[in-house]
Amino acid sequence: MGSNRNTKSAYVGLISIVSIYILLIILILIFANKVLLEIATNGSISSLTIIPLAMVLPIFLIATIIFNLLKLLKQRKKNQPGSNFKTRLLIFFTFITILSSIPQGILAVNFINSAITSWFSSGTEEALNGGLDIAIEYNRSSMEGIAVFRDSFIFENIILNTVATPDSIWRNIKGAFPSVSSISLFDSLGNEIFYKSKESNLRVINVLNFENNTVTRSKEGNRSILRTRKEFLQNGENIYAVLSILLPENFDQNARKITDSLKIFTRNKDFQQTFLLSIILFYTYFSLPIILLSILTSFLLSEEIIQPIAHLENAISRVVQGDYSYRILTHSKDDLANLVNSFNDMVSNLELSRNNYVHTEKITAWQEIAQRMAHEIKNPLTPIKLSAQRILKKYKNDPDSIESVLEPAVDAIINEVENLTQLLSEFKDFSRMPTPLKENIQLKSLVTEVSLLYSESYSRITLDLEGLENTELKGDRGQIQRVFSNLISNSFDAIADKGIVTIQSEIIRKSKNYYCRIMITDTGTGIDSKMKKNIFNPYFTTKDGGTGLGLPIIERIIADHKGVIWYESEKEVGTTFFIELPMEDTV
Repeated sequence: MGSNRNTKSAYVGLISIVSIYILLIILILIFANKVLLEIATNGSISSLTIIPLAMVLPIFLIATIIFNLLKLLKQRKKNQPGSNFKTRLLIFFTFITILSSIPQGILAVNFINSAITSWFSSGTEEALNGGLDIAIEYNRSSMEGIAVFRDSFIFENIILNTVATPDSIWRNIKGAFPSVSSISLFDSLGNEIFYKSKESNLRVINVLNFENNTVTRSKEGNRSILRTRKEFLQNGENIYAVLSILLPENFDQNARKITDSLKIFTRNKDFQQTFLLSIILFYTYFSLPIILLSILTSFLLSEEIIQPIAHLENAISRVVQGDYSYRILTHSKDDLANLVNSFNDMVSNLELSRNNYVHTEKITAWQEIAQRMAHEIKNPLTPIKLSAQRILKKYKNDPDSIESVLEPAVDAIINEVENLTQLLSEFKDFSRMPTPLKENIQLKSLVTEVSLLYSESYSRITLDLEGLENTELKGDRGQIQRVFSNLISNSFDAIADKGIVTIQSEIIRKSKNYYCRIMITDTGTGIDSKMKKNIFNPYFTTKDGGTGLGLPIIERIIADHKGVIWYESEKEVGTTFFIELPMEDTV
């Protein structure tokens, strides 16, 4: 019978594949954010040493695929139903998976190569170098400009000629040197005598710490300031003038960023081939598990497709062997389920037709039985008639010597009447089996009780009841006891010297009813294939002195209990009789 086991296994397999797929996505995100970013920024592949830790996943997938392939090879070797079709489906799915993966791989690699080539184009490098040159040139020109203006006669004239009128100093300096941001004047003691700024507080705290005729750089918040000091002599006293230029906001940080970017760009350009190779290896590494997952999914899908077909093939084989009770269980609603249901209906119709055919055969057999019975009855009547005639003849011709023929003739008549009585009794049992009086029967207790009657007489034969369940049945105890008594006796008789008789049982389901299947197996001589079709026919026997009604009576008892009986036998190997009895009353 079909079962839910394969369906549950398919669900478990599908959940496992989805879980592995999610794990693979997480690994891809981790590697993309960590490893590839480090390659791009540091130009190093040292972090790829963690890849062996992630190799567990593809190794596990490869091992699982190998296990499934070995399992499939065993199925093909045993020629199990659907194994060849499953192989073709697997090859087809794998081919489609690889066929779809190759164009994606080529497209991805070409796209990555084009992107890397674009990243490392000469225009980008020139732009970075140009930006850096601009920053350097601006810084240089600012320093040179303030130094040149500091040493110029213009600056000296402005300071010496307008010191008495400080309000015009700032206007004259801005007119001569527009880049200036502030001007401060100090006396010889460092006291501020003039200060003017165009933007923010650029006031000099201690002018005496400055050196003459040098340009210094200092920080004010996020901005850099260029300063230079010039010493003048006026009226016998020293005057210090400090010029300041305020560079653009974040000038140093931006210049440093350009420098760092240029360094990274140059380093990555040197590692361009290594970077591309790393990307390809990365893509291949994570593409392989996806392909392996696709192949595993192919195993799962092929199993789902093959399962009902394999059940059908197995069921057809069972029906060909004569088991019309086999049914396939299915819970799906697809086309294959309709095919399975159609098969079950077909087998049911075949079983009904077979039963009708068997019934017709039984009628024909009864006709043959009537003819055989007439012949069997006629045989004992002839010696009875002859014995009676001898007595009568002796009585008429020589009544004094009648004793010489009386006793032998009467003994012959009695023997033949007893044979006739036994024949009629067994025929009565066969033709008019009483209606079963059903009660609860403990199967193992009944079989054990019957087997004890024979086991002592056949000491060299082992009786194995380990596989017999103590199942409770509904049936006529006397009739069921007669069934086992006859079959166990036949099994012991079939073993010439030493052997084993095994009795087992199991619970099966047919349609909506549960049955107890009992198997009685012996290691005897077996039944000749030429005799198999006649084994249940009345008056057919291979035993000396047998009546040939034992197995037909057993078949009748099993049929009256709504059960079936059949057997399998191989010459010089042994015979197994199968009995199926319902667990409860069936209509």
